[in-house]
Amino acid sequence: MDIQKDGADRIIKTIIAMGILLLVFFIQGAVVVVKGFEGIKSVVVRGFILWGLVVLTIAFCCIKYKRLSLLGFRRTDYNLIKQLYFFIPLVVIALIPFFCGINVDSGAGMIFANLFLTLGIGLCEEVYFRGIICNLWLRRGEKTAIIVSSILFAVCHLMNLAGGANIIETMLQICFAFAYGVVFALIYITCHSIWPCIILHTLHDFCSFISAEGTVLENIVLGSIQFAILLCYAVIIIIKSKATNPKQDTN
Repeated sequence: MDIQKDGADRIIKTIIAMGILLLVFFIQGAVVVVKGFEGIKSVVVRGFILWGLVVLTIAFCCIKYKRLSLLGFRRTDYNLIKQLYFFIPLVVIALIPFFCGINVDSGAGMIFANLFLTLGIGLCEEVYFRGIICNLWLRRGEKTAIIVSSILFAVCHLMNLAGGANIIETMLQICFAFAYGVVFALIYITCHSIWPCIILHTLHDFCSFISAEGTVLENIVLGSIQFAILLCYAVIIIIKSKATNPKQDTN
């Protein structure tokens, strides 16, 4: 009964976390549309709403549990920080959109506004998908935690359809998001900290947001290169993880 109760509690908490995150993402998009905000104001308003969720989540954790480590805010493994090459593939993936150039038409204000927004996105998604959901499922084993958090991270991108995104582009983004979710979950578990995930996630979104718009062919080619690098990196990090932890739970 205790095992069943623990499983039900885990599922309920996962649903609640997903519900809160999706609701806030829907609200930040709806507010911009309803109020007719555009340009920098649109980006800043969305950023404030996402930052608000981060602040409330952190405050709740501090009040109820008295520590932020439950959300993954821990000191990163020193050895991994020392070996910065560990993160180079993800940095390369993030910088690839700059092949099309940087969009400077909107000025420095828009660039800083996008930095504010993407940091809010990085914090929200990493706190909820890795800090909360991945943590909840780690008791069932690392493999289960990685798969569950990655699937939910990918499914979350279905909301792009509500914003008018093309269904084919959205499905490709979902596949890419799943692979990225696996990599971020592995990094989180390996580093024992959410900080590298937040920084890398923010970097990826920020570069994507401020890069110049490419042609359809350029987007397909660059996206394929990003996905190929990501898959290779995922395989390498999985092999490395198994080599350092051969008794890893495979449930």
